[in-house]
Amino acid sequence: MRGVNMTITHRPPAQLTPTHSDPLCLALAQFQVDHNVFAPGTSVVVGVSGGADSVCLLHLLARHAPEWQLTLHVAHLDHGLRPDSAADAEFVAALAADWGLTLHQRRLLPGVLPRNEDAARRARYTFLADVAAETGATVVAVAHHAGDQAETLLLHLLRGSGLAGLAAMRPVQPLPQDVPADVRLARPLLGVQRTQILRYLHAHALPYRQDPTNVDTSYTRNWLRHSLLPHIAERFPAAEDALTRAAAILADEADRADAANRAAFATLLHPTEECDDPPSRTTLDRRGLVSRDAATQRGVVRCAWAALTGPTDALTFDLVEQVRHTAASAQTNAGPAPLAAGISLTVADNQLILHRGDVRPDHPFLARDWAARGCPVPGVLDTGNWLLRAEILDRARIHPSSWQNNADAWTAYFDADVAGEIRLSTPQPGTRFAPLGLGGRHKQVGDLFTDQKVAPLWRSGWPLILRTDGEILWVCGVQPGHMARVTAQTQTILRLSWEVSQK
Repeated sequence: MRGVNMTITHRPPAQLTPTHSDPLCLALAQFQVDHNVFAPGTSVVVGVSGGADSVCLLHLLARHAPEWQLTLHVAHLDHGLRPDSAADAEFVAALAADWGLTLHQRRLLPGVLPRNEDAARRARYTFLADVAAETGATVVAVAHHAGDQAETLLLHLLRGSGLAGLAAMRPVQPLPQDVPADVRLARPLLGVQRTQILRYLHAHALPYRQDPTNVDTSYTRNWLRHSLLPHIAERFPAAEDALTRAAAILADEADRADAANRAAFATLLHPTEECDDPPSRTTLDRRGLVSRDAATQRGVVRCAWAALTGPTDALTFDLVEQVRHTAASAQTNAGPAPLAAGISLTVADNQLILHRGDVRPDHPFLARDWAARGCPVPGVLDTGNWLLRAEILDRARIHPSSWQNNADAWTAYFDADVAGEIRLSTPQPGTRFAPLGLGGRHKQVGDLFTDQKVAPLWRSGWPLILRTDGEILWVCGVQPGHMARVTAQTQTILRLSWEVSQK
């Protein structure tokens, strides 16, 4: 993002001794007991706007820094949204200098950011992440308090958020930017009321800046803060405490639900042959999913979406319900149906597949409406994306190693006279097969697929070569059969091979 960066270093931090009887010093100490964020030697980036909340947080951390052996970095972003914002930057710079702290500033050029809360928040976290990366800090501390938490819970509720959204802000969570996983975002004042912060600033004669946009109710948060919450407090004086407590309870419930959802997802997830990271599809047991309660179904769908790295904001309630209703429908084959963010939904027999792009595999696979048909011998059968080529060879003209040591699973050799006319088909329920090497004994094709770890998703469209009497000569790509094997008596060889169509 375009802007101007500046780093200023001053004298060592001033010795500001914490007072253990001070309510906010006690709150910070309790936060450390609960979360153990500030280990000795930790570098901490402190987001400081110059307002009351961030000045209070910086002062508290500066008081505890010597005792906890912390290195503090003051980080201030000038969003370039107000004509007087440069004065805030100057104030923070002077504050950092007075307290002997290293300052990191960035000024965004006017017009870079749109005038909305989400864009400003993303810009702040991007800046804080950059400072953390530059300094090697493992903690970023911001000054959200109980009032902010109450507003966030209400905002998420009114926007229709699920359980995770109603948990609002966490006291400690990963920094929401592309930074190393060990960088944590800490909110030490999340349980502190704004009135306590103002009393602390007054008691210590600490100056701070007033942002005039904080009273502009055209911004949603300001409207909640200055219009809705005061009306609620008239009827429910303890509303802020109640909302803050509810957010903490919902956070714990969200964690418990997430663990249960992940366990259910792991149970319902079918193994597939691909090893992409992240995967291009997730395949679920459809009937198993439908048998679960509605909340678990929604949780599993969210896990499947996350496995595909689908953007969280694109996974709406209506989209989750669409997936659930499709899973519960009587259709055995449907899709692909576009969902959002390049992710589609396909139903194949008992499989519910969320996938990116085409769900078809990278090996021969027949359409679900494929009807058995004869193959020209010699000749080529076009199945769409793949060609089946049949060749007649004089045994005397090819070396025995061609069929004895054949390493290509999608090429096979047969006695042409025994094979006779052939057809291309797909497995039917209960189909049996006499694989080469079992002396003519039969087994279920489904058992063969299981032995060879063929994903259930692909079995219904798997290509089979049959004689006219229905005997399977070849489960393509898996195993040739016993019936038409090449023997010492074979005179003419039928070679079948699959190749990608070039059309």
